[in-house]
Amino acid sequence: MHNNQSPTYTGTVIAALLLLTSSAAMASTVVPLSVIEMTGRSQQIFHGVCLDAEADIVDGDLVTRLRFRVSESLKGAPADTLSVVLPGGVVDGIRYRISGMPEFSIGEEVVLFLTEPDSRGRAWPVGLAQGDFKVRRSEDGPPQVQRSMKDLHFQGAARTTSATPVELPSSDVPLRDLLAQIRSATSASGGPR
Repeated sequence: MHNNQSPTYTGTVIAALLLLTSSAAMASTVVPLSVIEMTGRSQQIFHGVCLDAEADIVDGDLVTRLRFRVSESLKGAPADTLSVVLPGGVVDGIRYRISGMPEFSIGEEVVLFLTEPDSRGRAWPVGLAQGDFKVRRSEDGPPQVQRSMKDLHFQGAARTTSATPVELPSSDVPLRDLLAQIRSATSASGGPR
């Protein structure tokens, strides 16, 4: 059998396949979680502001050390400040990033859901970027929250374990609605505050 396709055509097809493969590899696959599920899976939840964000190498891993001023501890977080070490960052021009892992900047206001610490003592955002709500303030109305899901691929259809899940869309919603939903979920479960 003789192949009549030109080398240029074959090269273009291969390049297109590689591009598709690399873009799919850039997304982290996660299970979609409702706010109620994230609240149940979180050891700590807080509303606060990022005070420090500094990249470092710890035990051979590139990480970013973050420190937040806690405005409100919603579940298990200290009342004043909280330190978190997340994988990824930029040191000496070297960048390491886990797709779907949220990034934080100094002065940024967030509502953050954190897991129990792993074997290295590091807590992660629950569901990666799903557990990071950025607060946006404007003079035109009440503060809104928003999540960036651009680097996440959701496994299967959305499923919840709650009998009456209350979902928040990824677009802007009032901060007060998110906080009320978290408070309601923590008081209903009798979880630590």
